[in-house]
Amino acid sequence: MTSKRHTKEEILELYKACQAKLGEPPGIDRFCKMAKLKPSEISYYWPRPTALTKEVGATPNEFGSRLPDEVVFQGYTRVCLHLGKIPTQTELRIAQRELETKTHTVYTRHGDIYAFQDRFRMWVAESTEEKLKAILQFDGWARVKSGRESEAISTKVPPQLNPFLPAALQYLEVLARGEMPSYESSDLNVSTLFERRTSDAFRCLGFEMRSLGQGTGRNPDAIALATKERFAILIDAKVRVDGYALGTEDRKFLEYAQNQGKELQRQGFEKIYLVVVGSSFRESDLKKLTEYLSESPARSVDMITAAALTRIVEESIRERSTFTLSAFEKQLFGNKIISS
Repeated sequence: MTSKRHTKEEILELYKACQAKLGEPPGIDRFCKMAKLKPSEISYYWPRPTALTKEVGATPNEFGSRLPDEVVFQGYTRVCLHLGKIPTQTELRIAQRELETKTHTVYTRHGDIYAFQDRFRMWVAESTEEKLKAILQFDGWARVKSGRESEAISTKVPPQLNPFLPAALQYLEVLARGEMPSYESSDLNVSTLFERRTSDAFRCLGFEMRSLGQGTGRNPDAIALATKERFAILIDAKVRVDGYALGTEDRKFLEYAQNQGKELQRQGFEKIYLVVVGSSFRESDLKKLTEYLSESPARSVDMITAAALTRIVEESIRERSTFTLSAFEKQLFGNKIISS
């Protein structure tokens, strides 16, 4: 029996989802692997792979580091002045081809067009070039003036690239690198949302969660408790664009590993682990942190990438009949970096 071909609209949404996860337009081979598509499904609707990329509004093969806001704002300014208004998504796509502006990430780089235009409006207002101030009076802003109803934000369900993964965790790795997913409607800042989603991930694994979070002093962001198995995990969720670097935080780690670790031991938890969750890690930082915490109650120190954590959660749900927290605990032995 042949599988049903995805519709053009479904493929476009899946491409946008992959682009959000990666932070850049994916190549077709990578896209097909991530979205579990056949290359023939792409060629059925588009004459060449670059045509799909362009239809989404991205620039084909534009890889490398993330463009600074300044560069994108300058390009967006040129489009606005060229049109004499704030462009719609279609107008922007046409204008960026004509003017060759680097504005393909406008709708995704800060989560959605509303967040982007908030930052762009502030940039224009603070500019020393008086001619740019006219843009503030242009028609077409995504948000209307205060006191009137703003345009509705789309609430459609985002594409599920990982079918067994809860919707709230589909874009955990996007949050880890400091970007708000375009499908996320939360009013929380990225760091706080990443902390909560990380706690949700451990809750999905079957842990009882004790949240502490930002503003609670020298404490972990959350504590995962496995009461039956008698072990606990001190969790620190780190949002970093270019990956986590240890810096001067070793004293904070030691302090809460000592204080929280001893308190958990008094409560009957025999084994304590420290887990840092982020976008990426370095072996040198793991070694330093492990050495620094060698005299603390922490039995092991682990650094888990957000991508690896979502993989573990998805596998635990897919294999729910055989998954146990004891088996997960074994993955934490030995001071390591766990990546996808």
